[in-house]
Formats: sequence, structure tokens, C-alpha cells
Amino acid sequence: MKSYIKIYGPPIEKAIRELKKLAEDLPTISKGEISRSVILSGETMKGDFDYAFEWVTEPDEDQLLSLIFNIDETLNDLGCRYTIVTK
Repeated sequence: MKSYIKIYGPPIEKAIRELKKLAEDLPTISKGEISRSVILSGETMKGDFDYAFEWVTEPDEDQLLSLIFNIDETLNDLGCRYTIVTK
């Protein structure tokens, strides 16, 4: 199961770097990666999502809320907004 993040920025590049650090620190996340739906075309990133967190096991509501809290804290200083979809 994965949680997909769409970042509305700028700074999208800084946000992705921060999400990568966050993925390394969360024990319920097996890995974080730039979403496979992203197509790199020159300097433009296109796709439905920018980043994906892969869960170790199917998350419960508290784990999802914890991830949202951590993303909020991580992206707050950057001024980015985001959406999250878990499937």
C-alpha cells in the first residue's frame, strides 16, 4: 500500500528532498520515492503525484494521521501545500 503526494509549490524540489528525509525516519514506511507516475521532460515534472510513501503494512487511521502530521510539519516552513491519496 502506498500514500501518494502531490506537491503544490514552489519549492517542489526542496519539498521532495524533505519528504525523502521524512521517509527514512518513519518506521512504518518501508521506502519513499519520486512517484513512478512522474514523467521527466526537461525540467518539467508531470504526473498525478510527485512522491510516494510505501507502507510496511496496511496503515490504520492513526498511522495515516501521523503521516499527515509529519508531512505538515516537514512542509510548513517551505510554504508548500499538498494532497495525499492512499491506495
